[in-house]
Amino acid sequence: MNKEIPTNSNNLGSAAIGATAQTKDRIAESAHKGIDAASRAVHPTVDRAAAGAHKAVDNADDMVNQAAEAFDRAGVKGEEMLTASTTYMRAHPLLTLSLAVTAGYVLSRLLASR
Repeated sequence: MNKEIPTNSNNLGSAAIGATAQTKDRIAESAHKGIDAASRAVHPTVDRAAAGAHKAVDNADDMVNQAAEAFDRAGVKGEEMLTASTTYMRAHPLLTLSLAVTAGYVLSRLLASR
């Protein structure tokens, strides 16, 4: 004689599922709020880092441009000096030859003493 005793297990199961769903929703909402707060907190830092990186690249570009201009100016000065010295040597060949011989003699004496 097994008479079953009616229970409200279906009601208890539904209540447990409802409570679990509410808890899950609260956890998800809390996680989303935390992610949004972290995103808002990090955003200014990322912006500052990006601005700093852009500034560093701009400074490096300026330095490269300045160096290129300096090399160009030095190259022009070197060409001017070469042209001027060539013109002078052609205008004064005996002086140029005697200076070359003297420089060779002095250099050979300095290297021979070692």
